[in-house]
Amino acid sequence: MAPARPAANPLTLLIAFCGTAAGVLVLFSAQSALAPVLTGGPGSVCSTPECAIGAGVWLIFGGFAALCASVIAGVVLALRNRGGPLRDAVRRGLLVVLWCVLAYLAESIVLWILV
Repeated sequence: MAPARPAANPLTLLIAFCGTAAGVLVLFSAQSALAPVLTGGPGSVCSTPECAIGAGVWLIFGGFAALCASVIAGVVLALRNRGGPLRDAVRRGLLVVLWCVLAYLAESIVLWILV
């Protein structure tokens, strides 16, 4: 009988993907609610709805890119560190979530400054 495979390998990927998806959805929802305030107001470069639509498209693209990056990083980390304890797999997944959500937040900040 073949030995059982450790559950830590897919756990890193699962935590990385689900955590990044949740973080991106929370940030996207908050930015969607704040879009009228962020695009309008005194001194804004573009207060028309087209700017908010353009920012929304870039935010969706950035969220998709963050999810793709989390899957790639989760797979690479899971394959590189096979057979480790479950605690380390969870920690690696959470680190991927942290960096991907921070990258999405940085992209969002730059985007709203440019709009």
